Amino acid sequence: MSNLIVRFISSIIILALTFLAFNIGGKLVLIFCSIIIFLLFIEVNLATLCFPKKINIFISPIFGSFTPFFINEGIFFLVISLIILLIDMIYENRKYLRMFVHSYVLISVYFFLEFICEISETLDLTKPLFLLSIVIASDIGGYIVGKLFGNIKISPNISPNKTIEGTFGSIFFTLMIWIIFFQGFASNFIIEIIYVVVISLCSQLGDLLVSFGKRRLAIKDSSYFIPGHGGVFDRMDSIIGGILGYSLILYIDFGLN
Repeated sequence: MSNLIVRFISSIIILALTFLAFNIGGKLVLIFCSIIIFLLFIEVNLATLCFPKKINIFISPIFGSFTPFFINEGIFFLVISLIILLIDMIYENRKYLRMFVHSYVLISVYFFLEFICEISETLDLTKPLFLLSIVIASDIGGYIVGKLFGNIKISPNISPNKTIEGTFGSIFFTLMIWIIFFQGFASNFIIEIIYVVVISLCSQLGDLLVSFGKRRLAIKDSSYFIPGHGGVFDRMDSIIGGILGYSLILYIDFGLN
């Protein structure tokens, strides 16, 4: 079975599980986010730590997996996050990279649940659906256009497959998805275009940031947890970047309906 077919099947399964969690809502969304954090932290620890006792790799992921359940309790979320960073500081090997990535994940999850899902109120599926649709369209557009027409490399040393043509392909596909399904979320047509482009660019930056980290660690994939994709970070990199971009837009709240 070709890698493209495996990648497609994996994507369908991931999307199905994601939409199932969000359709049921409530605690299942928190459990879903908890599992994602646990797996992301495991990948980071496996890439940056070398323990004689493998059980130590699970310490910070276990703490991290509790954080989604304390989104409404800011002080507890902060305390758990600080404990994770203290654990990171104990082990010298690549501790600053590990602290940065763990913080990056925790901040993204907090923004996702608090600002995008509005989990502290009534779960709003519209914003997560919009974000995931835009990010997926950006990924697909970049992949297809980059494969067919990609020539000008963005940063060969970080991500050799990323091209300028792929970037424009990402933006084009996200604009198509926006026009068909999501037009009208802001008070002005131009503002909407700007916001969609910003989310697409942020998702691509998230992809590049994870690629940079993998280059520093001299690894191709963050793990082999997801067939056809590599690791969870390989699938979540653009989503996390998109979360930060969309959260900034929601925080600014300029021209949104």
